[in-house]
Amino acid sequence: EHLKFALSWWHTMCGDGTDMFGVGTTDKKWSQTDPMEIAKSKVDAAFEIMDKLSIDYFCFHDRDIAPEAETLSDTNKRLDIISDYIKENIGEKKLLWGTANCFSNPRYMHGAGTSPSADVFAFAAAQIKKAIEITVKLGGNGYVFWGGREGYETLLNTNMKLEQDNMARLMRMAVDYARSIGFKGDFYIEPKPKEPTKHQYDFDTATVIGFLRNYGLDKDFKM
Repeated sequence: EHLKFALSWWHTMCGDGTDMFGVGTTDKKWSQTDPMEIAKSKVDAAFEIMDKLSIDYFCFHDRDIAPEAETLSDTNKRLDIISDYIKENIGEKKLLWGTANCFSNPRYMHGAGTSPSADVFAFAAAQIKKAIEITVKLGGNGYVFWGGREGYETLLNTNMKLEQDNMARLMRMAVDYARSIGFKGDFYIEPKPKEPTKHQYDFDTATVIGFLRNYGLDKDFKM
């Protein structure tokens, strides 16, 4: 009841074995070439795997289920198509939580909510908004934040208070929007020390709890 198994879309359906020392060794294209057909095949395969392993839950980042397009609007159209396809095939399975991948694209090299670029902050906000919408559409129990790029290498060029203020502002906007469209679930932060930055704002649980309390977010977020 407390530790429910869930299929993680990013590893199970997307991971191809690539690491920093070598190329991928697992083909996850299912004999498809078109990116959207690959995405649909992943849905078919995921639910077959869950059936065979008696797994009732799954979770994903937005970019796991649908590939990013040239523009945000086209990317969102792709997410609509695939999330609709998931909803058609979900059956008795449940979405444990959804999240937005605000770390893989080079635009996030200096952070998402903590980026010094207002354009990047705005893009992250729009991306999270859409990820929340598809999480609600699929009946997700939770929504997760992982600050993979929210950190710094040196304080010599970092206004730490401003960056944390901005990150908290983004989280508050996300919570307020999610509640306004009927999301009743929990928000989570996933602390990870030094992955990948030297000093991350979500370094460990104690640090995150202090951050949440400082910004009045502790009633909405869990670990």
